[in-house]
Amino acid sequence: MSGKSVSSRSIPARITQFPYYESLFFLLERCKGKRQLNQIHALSIISGLIRKPSIASKLVASSALSPLPGTTPIARAIADRIQGLDTYTWNTIARGYLEANKPEEAFSVYSLVRRRALRVDSYTVLFAIKACEINIIQGEQLHAQVYKLGFSHELIIRTAIMQIYASYDRISHAEQMFDEMPQRDLVMWNSLIALYAQKRFPLKALQGLRSMVINSIRPNEVTAASVLSSCSSMKALKEGRAVHCYVIRKLRHCDIFLNNALIGMYSNCGDLSKALLIFQLMPSRNVVSWTSMIKGYVDNNCPHDALNLFTKMESENMRPDEVIVLELISMCSKLGRFELGRHIEAYLEKNIINKENHSIANALMDMHAKCGNMKKACQIFDGMMRKTLVSWTTIINGLARHGHGMLALVRFCQMQREGFKPDGVIFLSILSACSHAGLVDEGLKCFESMINDYHIEPWMEHYGSIVDLLCRAGLVKEALDFAEAMPLKPDTVVWRMLLGACQRQSNIELTHRVAKILHEAAPKSIEDYVLLSNFHAAMEGWGLTQELRGEMKIMGLKKQDSGSSLVEIDHAL
Repeated sequence: MSGKSVSSRSIPARITQFPYYESLFFLLERCKGKRQLNQIHALSIISGLIRKPSIASKLVASSALSPLPGTTPIARAIADRIQGLDTYTWNTIARGYLEANKPEEAFSVYSLVRRRALRVDSYTVLFAIKACEINIIQGEQLHAQVYKLGFSHELIIRTAIMQIYASYDRISHAEQMFDEMPQRDLVMWNSLIALYAQKRFPLKALQGLRSMVINSIRPNEVTAASVLSSCSSMKALKEGRAVHCYVIRKLRHCDIFLNNALIGMYSNCGDLSKALLIFQLMPSRNVVSWTSMIKGYVDNNCPHDALNLFTKMESENMRPDEVIVLELISMCSKLGRFELGRHIEAYLEKNIINKENHSIANALMDMHAKCGNMKKACQIFDGMMRKTLVSWTTIINGLARHGHGMLALVRFCQMQREGFKPDGVIFLSILSACSHAGLVDEGLKCFESMINDYHIEPWMEHYGSIVDLLCRAGLVKEALDFAEAMPLKPDTVVWRMLLGACQRQSNIELTHRVAKILHEAAPKSIEDYVLLSNFHAAMEGWGLTQELRGEMKIMGLKKQDSGSSLVEIDHAL
């Protein structure tokens, strides 16, 4: 009956008789679909076998653990109407809810078991702990109950509680759980080291490895992967190499996950040749392997190698994921590589990768904006079905950067009409756009709106943008008054802007005043000394000029090399 549906016609009449319920077990063990399960459920009700706990328990467990969607609520509905079900049956329902990603319902099963005074076993507590990963208050309450119920000595229970505290960044609580254990196994050590690695405590992860070895616990592949992640974040190449040596000498099997961790560590530490060697020697690679190697090239400023590896990935029919695409687009944005960006965008079109994904769309828009193609950036923005605050920030910042102040204001107003609340970053872009476009009134209104309407406390950069706005409009006296009235003490950047504006207007009185303030602000950078020296030279104050240059010589300050920029010519930098 493996290929046929269970129906009343195909079931022998004798199984409906109470003494012959073994046949119903036979059907439950071979049930392959929701329809069959419903038929067996109906049969158990009609025959009265549902009142027998062994039958009811088997039916509930089969429903709760079925891979078919929506069967766990059915199991719970059946169980709620039956008396005498054991703890195992309720555990299967909790497990089914967890597998269906419904932790609240899973925890409600634990609460019901406690209310009915049923026996609580390790699995009941373990499923309840896993259900608490979205509610730290429940987790703390359950932690106390673990002690009362007598499960505090079990390693698997304590490890699960550690993971709850870790998910809420309660590192000290997790450490206390670990320290209170009289005996610790490999799993618990791995949990602690993984916690440190995931929560950005790389030094503690390395210290945990050392303590683990001192306590005669031999690290395994899981330990090595966590420690390599910590070495990668610290750029600790020496320690990473030591872990690699341990992997070669002591671990028999270096799986794909460990190789990926090694590639990531060497790439992040700048040893691309070693990362590439590991990549080439891997017997099999997954998307993470390619991603780690391509990301290594991107992070180490090797665009040609990244593109070549991406092309090779295509030739081996390995479909790139969103991470690789975002990394390559980000590289094009940083380097201004428009041709490379077009190649990646053509790949997206060819392979129908979801450009409606707002992360990819935002990255493409930012790439075109930084490469100077605002028309294309606006086309991508207008074509987005769902825009995020990052989308609005990207397009407004791009328009501001390229001097389209009025268009940036139009987008800003459109964003507000569509219900998006601007943040400090967007206001910074708008103020910059108004400054470069000479829109003084609009810029001042936006600044006032930021404070009064959106209750955003201005940063130094916001105040600096207003000073720049007024200076560019020739309102130097107003800019100086604004700077002196700022609740924050103006930094040297603000005074440099004012000094430059005063010099451009040949306002000797204000220039002397600002120059004095800038000098009293302890100008220790070469830029400040050069600016003041040039000003006094222009004003024919040769004595002060010589004095400043003497100070520069005494302090060992020298003019740095001139800046540089990249220009792409015939696909080469």
